[in-house]
Amino acid sequence: MKKISLLTSLLLTSTLSAFDIDMSFGTHDFMVSDIVDDTPKDGIVAGTSHTLGLNVGLIARHTTPSNIHFLAKIETFLDGDTDHLDPDHIPVWFAFLFDVDGTISNIDAYNTLKWYVLMDNKQNTVSCVEREIRQHLGLGYSFNRSDFSFALNGYMGFYYIEIDDDTPVARGYSRQDTDDGEASNLFEVKMAYKFSKNLQLLGYARQYSANMGMENLERNYELLVAYRGFDYLSEKSTLNFEVKHTEYNLERFFKNPPAIPILPFDNETLIQATLTLPLNY
Repeated sequence: MKKISLLTSLLLTSTLSAFDIDMSFGTHDFMVSDIVDDTPKDGIVAGTSHTLGLNVGLIARHTTPSNIHFLAKIETFLDGDTDHLDPDHIPVWFAFLFDVDGTISNIDAYNTLKWYVLMDNKQNTVSCVEREIRQHLGLGYSFNRSDFSFALNGYMGFYYIEIDDDTPVARGYSRQDTDDGEASNLFEVKMAYKFSKNLQLLGYARQYSANMGMENLERNYELLVAYRGFDYLSEKSTLNFEVKHTEYNLERFFKNPPAIPILPFDNETLIQATLTLPLNY
């Protein structure tokens, strides 16, 4: 047993040492806009909701000798929930990401064909998204120069979303009406620009659609400004300012009666400022 425990420990240590592991911590505002007051039963006020909080995360990165890139990220968010969009919300939620890419063919020094594995998940958000799971495999084209990169990618996979049942029940929906999962496709545009060796701008736009009928499921947009390298902390430390905006298509949940949507809003914006520090060097 001791030999097995020692071998397991050595394998785990060896595996972790192959990854660059960072810890992030910071603050955020979880914003929901265009809230409508279409029924008094849910007790939700029209307008825009701001939920401030703190967050912490772990990020692991690794590049193999064959130039396959691995990224795994887990974040925990602690919210100061004052607007209670979900009346029975526990103000802690989670986000997970697993992203892998590799090269199919190098067309020339700047142009590449690539493959992707993209999986992400979030749980228990203040915007009543109780669970969202997206798992996709993709192919794409990327252009890379020293200071600029651009990519167009297409994916096939699975999309699942579950709405927290408290607010929908108050609006006349049953708990059986609050989830949907189906085969899906994803179209993605990515770009990155380096203003200097320390300052970088990254942007993403994604469109999730149902495979059957190409029905829109979700659109999300992300913009990140990252400043890397603080001499008094670590040359690998990074200060990040990030905005993630998501627009959900919730029309597929609609039923009549009741003649109101399942939620009085269909969007969320996470505004996040974090400091990332390396845990290994």
